[in-house]
Order: sequence, then C-alpha cells, then structure tokens
Amino acid sequence: MTLPADGEYWPPTRWSTSLAALARYDAWYTDDLEALQYLYATTNLQQATSVWSQVRRFFWGSPTPQTTTERPVKMHVPVAATIARLGAQVLFSELPGVQFGDGDHDQDDQGITGPQGKTVEERLVELLDDDAHAALLEADEYRNAHGGVFVKVAWNRDVADGPFLDVIATDAAVPTFTNGRLRSVIFWTQLASIDGDKNTYRLLEEHTVGRIEFALYQSRSSKTIGMRVPLTGHPDTEYLAAMLDDDSGITTGSTLLTAVYVPRSRPNGRLRRDPVARDLGRSAYDGVEDLFDRIDEAYTSWIRDIRLGRARIVVPKGFLTIPGPGKGAVFDSDQEIFTPVGEQVGSLNVGTGTGSVESFITMFQPNIRFKEHLETVTHLIAKAYQACGYSPQTFGDAGEVAVTATEVTARQSLTSLTRATGVMYWKPQLKKLYAALLDVDRHVFAGPGRGEAFPNIEWSDSETIAPEVQARTLQALVLAEAVSLYTRVGMLHEDWDADQIDAEVDRIRNDLSMLPDPTMAHLWAAQADNGSITGGADFKSATGVVVDPATAQKVKQQDTTLSRADAKANNAAGQPST
Repeated sequence: MTLPADGEYWPPTRWSTSLAALARYDAWYTDDLEALQYLYATTNLQQATSVWSQVRRFFWGSPTPQTTTERPVKMHVPVAATIARLGAQVLFSELPGVQFGDGDHDQDDQGITGPQGKTVEERLVELLDDDAHAALLEADEYRNAHGGVFVKVAWNRDVADGPFLDVIATDAAVPTFTNGRLRSVIFWTQLASIDGDKNTYRLLEEHTVGRIEFALYQSRSSKTIGMRVPLTGHPDTEYLAAMLDDDSGITTGSTLLTAVYVPRSRPNGRLRRDPVARDLGRSAYDGVEDLFDRIDEAYTSWIRDIRLGRARIVVPKGFLTIPGPGKGAVFDSDQEIFTPVGEQVGSLNVGTGTGSVESFITMFQPNIRFKEHLETVTHLIAKAYQACGYSPQTFGDAGEVAVTATEVTARQSLTSLTRATGVMYWKPQLKKLYAALLDVDRHVFAGPGRGEAFPNIEWSDSETIAPEVQARTLQALVLAEAVSLYTRVGMLHEDWDADQIDAEVDRIRNDLSMLPDPTMAHLWAAQADNGSITGGADFKSATGVVVDPATAQKVKQQDTTLSRADAKANNAAGQPST
C-alpha cells in the first residue's frame, strides 16, 4: 500500500467492518458509557449492521428513562478493562530474557562469535529498559482488547540516546498482509488543532522494509484525508523536516520491517471472509459482549434495589407543617408532641376511644435482595473471565479457598494455556522487532550491530511451585536414588546457569565433608575415643591411630572369635554371658 492521494476517504472504507467491531471492543475497554449507549442503540445498529435485530435486546441499547419519576441510572462494572490489564500482567509481569551467541548454532549465533554476542546482548538489554517493559505491557492490553496490536521502532535524539519501542493501536493503522504476514503498514495520528485554524491535521507514516515515509495532510472534513502539505505546516511535525530526505523518508539500515503486528489469536471468525481484515486477530471480547452487558444489567438492578430499599415514613396530611404560603408542607421527624385527633369515623384506631399517634405513622422498608444479586453478578463475572480465556482465580475471584498448592495450579490451568498461546504469538514477532531495534541502533547511533543473528527470547515459568511441594519432590527423588546432586540444584534454581549450579554443588560438598563417611568401607576404619574398634570416622582418633580397612576387618574377626570364647567359658562356669 502507498500513502493516500488527496481527497481519499480516511480511514479507507474497506476497513469499515473491522473498525465498527473495534469501536465496540474499545468502548468496553475504555469504559466509555456514552459510546456504549450509542453503539448498542437500536437505530444505530440497524444502520450499521444487518444483525441489529439480534442485539437490540442489549441493556445498553435500551432507552434511558427521561421522566422525573425515574432516575436515568445505569451502572457499569469495568470487567473488560480488568481482563485486558491483568491479562497483560500475566504475560509481561517480567520482561522476557534475551540471549546472543550461546554457541548452540541457532539463530542467535548467525554471523557473530561468543564475545560479540555478549556485547550485542548487553546493548539490547540496555535498550530494553523499564520504558520498554511498560510499552510491552501497554501493547498487550491493546492486544487483548482489540485482538491485536502494532509495535514499531522509533527514535528521536531529543528524547533518548537510542531507539525505543512505540505502541500503535489497531484502529490507528492500515496494514497490508501477504499470506498472513505483515508486508507494510501506515500509521496515522490526528494532531492537535491549531488556534484559529478549523482544519484537521493528520500525520501518516508508512513502514516498508528498510524505509519509513512521512506525510502531513490537511482537511476540512473528518471523513476525507484532505490534501498533503509540507511537514512544517504543523508545530508537532516541524522536527521531522530536518531528519528526512528529499522524498520525505528515512532509511532504517535494516533488512526488516521496523514494525510488527501481534495478534491475540487467529482466526477471527467474524472477519474471516473480509478480504482486507481477515488476517487481524480475534479480541478477547469476541462473543463476550452479551455477558458484559448482563453484568451491568444485574449490577444496575442491585443498585436499584438499594435505592428503593431506603426506609420511608408515611404520615397523614394533618401531621405536616406548613412553613408559609407557597413553601409546601414538611414533616418534622424530631417533633415530640402531636395533638391527639380523638376517635373519628374512618380513623385508623376506631373503637380505642383516643387517638394514638403511632397508629397514624407507618414505616415502610422493602427487603434488599443482596444474596441473589451477589450470586448472579459473581457467576456472570466468572463466566466472562472463562470466556476470555482466564481462570477466575487469576483475578482473585476464587469462590472458595483451595486446599493445596497443587489444586491452585489446577484451577489456574486455563490462564496458563492462554499465557502459553500469548507467548507463541509474541515470540517470533519480538525476535524480528528486537533485531530491527539493533539495526536502527547500529545505523543511527553507531551501536554494535547483530550481523545476521536474531535474539533468543525466553519467558520465565508461569507457575511457581510452592516450596513445600518442591521439597517433598526432591526428597522423594533422593530416597529413590533417582537424581544427582547437580540435577537437584538445577531443579531448585531453574534460572541458574551451569557455572552457578557447579559452584553451589561444590559448596554443598564442602559442607558435607565435615560429616562422617557413611560408606561400609569406613565403618571399621578407626578407633573410637574409648579404644573400641567397633566404629568411628575416617580420621585420627584420640590415640592418633588410623586403621586401614583390611586391618580393621581382621581385628573385627578376632574380636568376634574372642567374644564367642568368653561366652562359652561363662556358660560352662554357670555365669551369664555378656
């Protein structure tokens, strides 16, 4: 795709179907109540889609009461936003590790040696700072909500001393796919308005392999792109004019695209027949909109119960006080003395003989269906979590306390599967993105470069085994004589390399060297302090004598023979044997 010509519709009309779906997902994600009210309105859906009759029953599509007797209150529970945010934290709570030149003849070794790989790796770790970590968290939020996200390589010497990652939402991009792979993409940004200028300004940047082209458009309409003007025509784009060549572009120094698209999952069932949008990913909210709507409806009903359940007092008109002409009538609930009304026909205390004030005042307070609403909302929220691919326990909604750590792991299996799917989609794209980041760093900032190598990227394990469970496992393996000391240390410290494990093994062996050798060859190898040769350790005893195993065995046999002779003599003498 190339940059649009003057006067074209923007965004292009061929993306209208996907943009309409993105608008609904984004309304749930951003908790935009006005957008929800508008997007799910019957009239709007009837004009925008042919399936309006299937969704006209939506709670957010129903008219809001406008009468004075009903309060126009609709409660919204930010479940969708929570799913997007915590889903990103499940995947990027820690930044994935990167590695170059580990000598396994993989992609991370192509064209670089071990020392070179160490230098490149250190530079990449320097570029992937906390800002990069925050950008990936932001990107995965968009990926969960919109079904996919774009991440590009950007640089600006006035901002940073190296290239950095920038996140672009799907509804601000016009991509071109070939066989499911991103070939080029145009990112567009609507710039701030200029005082006294009624025009709309948009900045477009087209990413192709090895090059980025920029263009500024000025328009009087929100639907058309308008006409292309110099980059100096807006204050926010003036800095670009000095960086670009005569064709309003810049080379990246990379053989890769400086942008990637990461889907949440594929295929996107709703767009599978759309010729331009079928390669977009599927949102976590796809098919879950009705559950979100029912959660808000149930919560609104709960709050309405609370509002209607307030205590009310009904009193006769005679108990009202008139402050003055035209000021209405009020009831003073703190009044201590009321004038008795006596017995009268039709009174509430006929036959009592006197008027009772209490009999004329009625207290009214309906029950609040707390339990029913709580169970309904909890059940619907749990179903929404599961429909989006997460276990309720991941979000702290366990329902009941798990008994063991193993049970906790089992209950979070759905989240683990979703996380594994996210790693599968992110990993190849991050490899290309990080490689492009290093290419730009070499081309613009004189960085070390990567040759032809791609970084090896590894996520930490998602499931942390409880210490007591791990201890019992290791103990069982040791008793079964099925695992070495090296393997045990490696199992306990999965993030350690071979040198760290070897050092820990040496320390453990040094600690154990102070204990007696438990093998059979040394059981009779030394004399104890009392001179006995029935046991001891393999070091000098109090007498300073060390007995070798052969001698110890011979002495043992002699001692056994003498003991038997003594026992026989004692029996002959009628004495008890010892």
